[in-house]
Amino acid sequence: MVKIALICEHGASTGLCVQKMRTAAEEMGIEAEIGAYSFTIMDSLAKEMDALLLGPQLSFRLDKFKANYPDAVHKMSVISPMDFGMMDGAKILKDALKLIDQNSVATG
Repeated sequence: MVKIALICEHGASTGLCVQKMRTAAEEMGIEAEIGAYSFTIMDSLAKEMDALLLGPQLSFRLDKFKANYPDAVHKMSVISPMDFGMMDGAKILKDALKLIDQNSVATG
């Protein structure tokens, strides 16, 4: 099972995106734990999750997160504004799985 966190400030639109991603995972037969979380709990998320996807509205925080959580840098990515705006859960899920796959190959 893969664990994917969507990082946001308040969670309204990110929560909708999570639902779309869960539906896509189910349709693809992928076991995934996907949730929307506030950036204020990054300490635990950085340790527990396989992928940390920042909502486009938090892209300005990416460098700070990378500096604060160097062991989780390989897990972090910003969701494409286009995919987020379209609420394309399948595409966002595929991007997250690609990130996880690249990390597993790199850490091997």
